Amino acid sequence: MQTFNLTRLNFHSPYKVWIEDNEYKFITDYDVSYRIIFSDNQDIWKNGAYEFSIFNDNHKASPNDPKVKGTIEAIIEEFFLTNPNILLYQCETGDNRQAMHARLFTKWFNDYAYNNNFCVKVSILKDDEVDNYIALIVQKSNPELTNILQTFDDFVGFFTHKPV
Repeated sequence: MQTFNLTRLNFHSPYKVWIEDNEYKFITDYDVSYRIIFSDNQDIWKNGAYEFSIFNDNHKASPNDPKVKGTIEAIIEEFFLTNPNILLYQCETGDNRQAMHARLFTKWFNDYAYNNNFCVKVSILKDDEVDNYIALIVQKSNPELTNILQTFDDFVGFFTHKPV
């Protein structure tokens, strides 16, 4: 994955974003420290797919802050400007609030001004009676869009219909 253009990113981001140890970081007006990681993901595709993770590093309560949403949108937008690949997002399961995180992520993306440029698919993977939410984000202009969506559906289907 190519490193982002921080000048362009920070021009569009409400919060100042910096890179530290290949992670994108920002601190909110409420002193909540966020860390964004893009990691190579080969669970579904052998290459060209990255997993997007958001961490609240200092575990402070994050109020409904529209600047967080704007910063996350700017980071995702910069990802696709720099890397025309597949982006996966799995909601954090450590706090048992993954359903709420999935709804918030979906709402943010539906409100995103350029959402018509992307195909977003959210699915649930069950693991030991725990619902894990995974989202696929890919540009609609991707020439492999149909194959990407089918491969994602097949992957989710494998976990939904486990052999007996």
